[in-house]
Amino acid sequence: MANTAFSAPLHLVISEDYTPAPQSALASQPALAPLRLTRRGKFVLIALPIFLVSAAVLMLLGLFQSPANASDDTPLGVEAVTVTVIEGDTLWGIAREFAPQLEPREAVRRIGDMNNLNSSVLHPGAELFVPTGS
Repeated sequence: MANTAFSAPLHLVISEDYTPAPQSALASQPALAPLRLTRRGKFVLIALPIFLVSAAVLMLLGLFQSPANASDDTPLGVEAVTVTVIEGDTLWGIAREFAPQLEPREAVRRIGDMNNLNSSVLHPGAELFVPTGS
């Protein structure tokens, strides 16, 4: 059978003839021993801040190294017009209408590259960049 220890609450009773020690008596007591850390205390005091700082540095590096999101601006170095897709439009038709100086297959490829298109399906209301220069 397991031993169980019960503890009773501690009640301090101060007698009426008690007088606290004077401050000069407390000052003359020997100094306390220096603080000593346990393994857990050393971990919390040293390793945890190092971990938190390194996590913050990695988050900042990830923030600055992440690829840029697509923007609404025309890609740099390419002359292009913005075309709003209407129902019934196709890439081939847009390429022939807005980039007549280019061969239609090349124009369709460039439109796909400039707009990060994964398929030839166009949705009405979408805006596409169409290259106008060669």
